[in-house]
Amino acid sequence: MRVADSRIASRMRRVPNHADSTDPMGASSHRLADGSHDWLVREEPLLLSIHGQQLMTMRTPGRDEDLGLGFLLGEGIVQTSGNVKELLLVPGDAAADRVDELRIQLNTPLDAAVRGRLARTHEIRSSCGICGLADPDALLDDLPPLLPGAPRIAPSLIAALVEQLKQYQPLFLRTGGCHGAMVTDAHGTVHGHGEDVGRHNALDKAIGMAARNGCDLSRAVAILSGRAGYDLAIKCLRLRIPVLVSVSAPSALAFDLCHAAGATLVGFARGSDFRVYCDSGRLEGESGTTA
Repeated sequence: MRVADSRIASRMRRVPNHADSTDPMGASSHRLADGSHDWLVREEPLLLSIHGQQLMTMRTPGRDEDLGLGFLLGEGIVQTSGNVKELLLVPGDAAADRVDELRIQLNTPLDAAVRGRLARTHEIRSSCGICGLADPDALLDDLPPLLPGAPRIAPSLIAALVEQLKQYQPLFLRTGGCHGAMVTDAHGTVHGHGEDVGRHNALDKAIGMAARNGCDLSRAVAILSGRAGYDLAIKCLRLRIPVLVSVSAPSALAFDLCHAAGATLVGFARGSDFRVYCDSGRLEGESGTTA
């Protein structure tokens, strides 16, 4: 996310579209240099308007309401989905030089602290650093504590969840160019899932869907299709999601955050193999490799 700039939005609207066709999953077919065609993941701007404050993000179109709700929750803008009064998607209009816009109304106006958090959201991505906050304890300030030792997870469930995530990645199957995320309970019931060109967007979509479905996030498991960076870890920790499972490696800061918060962090979950980076008694009869 970045604070909306009308010049940036205008430039994005003028990018020529060479797609031969699009599909509702978020892919578009393009003619390649050799005359063949390939499906590419779509990456298009979305303007978030939150009580008069605007932010621009690039995302894969589809389920923008879930994306908006997950973003609000994961960034700590709202505490529950009940704080959101309305999510209204206004389709863009190329002729009118207007991008897609998600208009968000909250039940209470934004206070100064939340407005400041929104204003600097674009600065706290991995590409931009952490604005001087290098201490994991400082990043965890004001975050709610996790439930100790809960939920209990059978190690065999990890492989099943990673396999199940693939069922919710039709866009990746078609394009090979997007990320996926899934939110489940400790029994493997899927409450939310998402795909997007951006890994944080994919998680936001999964979180938004799970919140709409009434999932108890304090006992949930988040499954990630790629690297577990600190930006994804901190989203989960803000929502008290205590278990993170990634098919790839975590970053060092994600490890430090999860360790300090008492979360369970599992990486390289592929088939029946996985690596436990930190745990607080949630994995029953722990198997796999301990980092």
